[in-house]
Amino acid sequence: MSAIKQLLTTLFLLFLLICVGSYFPQWISRYYIQGFYPFLSAINQSLWASIPFSIGDIGYLLAIVLIVKSLIRFSFRRQFWKALSVFSIAILIFYSSWGLLYFKTPIREERKLPNALTVSALTETTTYYANQLKEQHLALSKSPQEPILIDVGTSDLLALATETMENSSLRPDKIHGKAKATLFPTLLSYMGFGGYANPFTHEAQVNTLQPKLNILTTGCHEIAHQWGYAQEDEANYIGIKASINAANPLVAYAGNLLAFRYLINSLHSADADQSQKIIAMLPGGVIAHIKESQSFWKYYQNPFEIVFEKSYDQYLKINKQKDGIKSYSLVVGLLVDDISKL
Repeated sequence: MSAIKQLLTTLFLLFLLICVGSYFPQWISRYYIQGFYPFLSAINQSLWASIPFSIGDIGYLLAIVLIVKSLIRFSFRRQFWKALSVFSIAILIFYSSWGLLYFKTPIREERKLPNALTVSALTETTTYYANQLKEQHLALSKSPQEPILIDVGTSDLLALATETMENSSLRPDKIHGKAKATLFPTLLSYMGFGGYANPFTHEAQVNTLQPKLNILTTGCHEIAHQWGYAQEDEANYIGIKASINAANPLVAYAGNLLAFRYLINSLHSADADQSQKIIAMLPGGVIAHIKESQSFWKYYQNPFEIVFEKSYDQYLKINKQKDGIKSYSLVVGLLVDDISKL
C-alpha cells in the first residue's frame, strides 16, 4: 500500500507541474510543441501508420473490457488505491502524449480577432465561398442541378485526405499524419461524431459511413489534430485551408463546402434574410450535397446522442475550450479574418 501511495504522490506532483505549465503557453510552445512533440509524433507514426487498421480503437475496446471486468470484481477496500493509480497514470499519459497541446496560445488570440463579427464581414465572406462553390461545382458536375458524382472508394478518399495534408504548405516541419478508418463507424455515427484523433496512438480515425465529401474533410481535420492543433476551431481551420488549396479539385470543393456550411449557419443566426439570399445563389447540386450530410446525421439521431455531446462539451471546457462543443464553429472568425486581408 505504501508503494502505491508513493506512486500516487509522484503522479500528483507531475500532474501539478502540468497544471502550472498550462498557464504558461509560451513554455508549452517552446519546450513541448517545438521540442518534444515532433519527436513523440514521429515515434507514433513509425509504430502505427503502416498498420492498415486502427490500433487505438482496439486499445479502447480492450480498456473497456478490462474496466467492466474490474468493476464486476471491484472491492473498494482492496482495490481503490490501485484503481486510482491506474486512472492517474492514464491522465498523465494523456497530457504528456497530446493533451498539453490544448494549452498553447490560440490562433485567434495571436491574430487578435474581435469577439464579435459584423454582419457585413460575415456576409462578404459567406458570399465569397458561395461563389467558389458555384465555380467548382460547374467544373465537376454534369449539370448545375446534379450533385457531383464521386466515383472514389473509401480507402482512396482517406489516402486523398492524407496526401492533401502531407503536401500542404501548412504542415509543420518533421510532423506527418495519416487518416484511418475507425473500426466502429456505426457507433461513432450514433454518437454524432465524424471522427476523432486518438491522443495515445496519434491516429486520425474517420467515420467512413458519412457522405464521401465529409470523409475527405474529416480526414483533413483529424490529421490537423495529429499535427498538434488540439483546439477544434484550429483543426477545422487548418483542414479547410489545406483542402481549398489542394491540387485535387474534389478536395478543394469539399473544403469550400465545409467552410460555407459553418459560415452560412453563423450568418443565418445573425441575418436570416441575408443568408437566404446567398443560398438562393447556389446551384441545386450544391444544395443536394448539403442536404445529403444533414440527412445522414438526422438518420442516426437518438436519445443518447445528447449524452455524448454533453460529455464531450465538458471535456473540451475542462481543457480550456470555454465554448465547449461550439468551439468547432469558431473557425468562422478565422475564415472572415482571411477574407478581410485579401
